[in-house]
Amino acid sequence: MEIRSRTGPSTAGQEATRPQFEFSAPSQVGPVVPTPRESAEDTAARLVVARGPEAGKQIVLAAERTTIGRDRNCELVIDDPTVSRFHAELYQWEGRYYLRDGDSLNGTYLNRRLVGEAELADGDEIWVGKARFYFRAGW
Repeated sequence: MEIRSRTGPSTAGQEATRPQFEFSAPSQVGPVVPTPRESAEDTAARLVVARGPEAGKQIVLAAERTTIGRDRNCELVIDDPTVSRFHAELYQWEGRYYLRDGDSLNGTYLNRRLVGEAELADGDEIWVGKARFYFRAGW
């Protein structure tokens, strides 16, 4: 099974770490000034491949909508015969992320339960065919 993403860069083989804020106090008396994060990608939600040869690979969910399936036009392509051409989608609405099945033959699972559509929470496990992902909310 091969997983390819068209949504943005990934970090293979590296564990996701929570970004740290660095504060520096000016020499004069006054408020603490936060140092901004290096990039907006640090705060983006992502999928982390849970098993297989690409375990640990991170897929940044940069778009408001990410399609998942076997078709090469999907943002997240899963080369697995148990995955439908357009199997499911992840989308963002009012700051929250949702998973929606695309009427797939074998279904889409969230935390081992078959779902049509559901809101995602940090740490949720998503099953699409034989592929397993963990949803990581932006930090």
